[in-house]
Amino acid sequence: MKRITIVAILIALIVAMSGCTTPSPGPSAPASPTATPAAGSAFPVTITDAFGKTTTLDKAPERIVSLSAANTEVLFALGLGSKIVGTDDYSEYPPEAKNITHVSGYSGVSYEKIIAVNPDVIFVEDIVGEEAVTSLKDKGFKVIEVKNNNMSAIVETIELMGRATGTESNAAALIDDINARMDAINSKTADLDESQKPTVLLVASYLTGESIYVYGANTYGDDMIRLTGGINAAGDVTEYKVMSTEAIIAADPDFIIIPVDGVMTTQSSFDNFRYGNESWMQGLSAVKNGNVIQADGNVMMRPGPRMPDAALDIARAIHPELFP
Repeated sequence: MKRITIVAILIALIVAMSGCTTPSPGPSAPASPTATPAAGSAFPVTITDAFGKTTTLDKAPERIVSLSAANTEVLFALGLGSKIVGTDDYSEYPPEAKNITHVSGYSGVSYEKIIAVNPDVIFVEDIVGEEAVTSLKDKGFKVIEVKNNNMSAIVETIELMGRATGTESNAAALIDDINARMDAINSKTADLDESQKPTVLLVASYLTGESIYVYGANTYGDDMIRLTGGINAAGDVTEYKVMSTEAIIAADPDFIIIPVDGVMTTQSSFDNFRYGNESWMQGLSAVKNGNVIQADGNVMMRPGPRMPDAALDIARAIHPELFP
């Protein structure tokens, strides 16, 4: 498996997430609104994306392509599901997303399929690569790039997508909902002192016999660990990087949380870690104490509307006394 895909998934989460496991329904997620043009959204509108590039849209887009599972979830949450004409292979939530034409995946972007669905705008994450973005623009498509590396960037993505689609009011409501649910979690952990905060290693990708990628500093994983009353055991790692076995042994985290999605981490790889099947794992406190926790990769690795669900999963794992 190519390592670029691992970084990809994590950057956006990570973007290319697995379609091999069945996504959880996320019952606490807000109902999808109806997309209605915001009173203040006048078209044409010029959008400055996450990389400072500008794109002018003459009208609210009626045909949208999303090359990121996380962004697909945002579009549905903004009430735009019926306007999505193309997605990546990993867009599986909500369930309706699975029925949309797939125009990109592990093997890359299919320009022929994108041309066939004829989108008004294409939302991409930076992991798609500059070459693909340039090619799409050269073919006459409007392309808007976003980043979802941390919680602040996720909020900015939702705001940007709302402006680009004329659904600013829905975007504001979605952000308010995410913030309220995150605040509800943080209200139970904000007063913990350092001695009450366990160290947590949140794994981004682990396949038996291969390198272990983790959520380091400046990631939404790091944001969630801190918000839920933990200390990131990979805090010295920058963004989504490999953490050596020696560094993991030295950190000796109290909890190791591993999202399983069937691609970035398989069930067998998780079990290998949980049972300490490799000699270097056997002395880890998390392994000895039964604190290697499985998480749903199709929630944990989707930086978008279901981030509060992912954060609550972490909170329940590391502070069961506060989140029964």
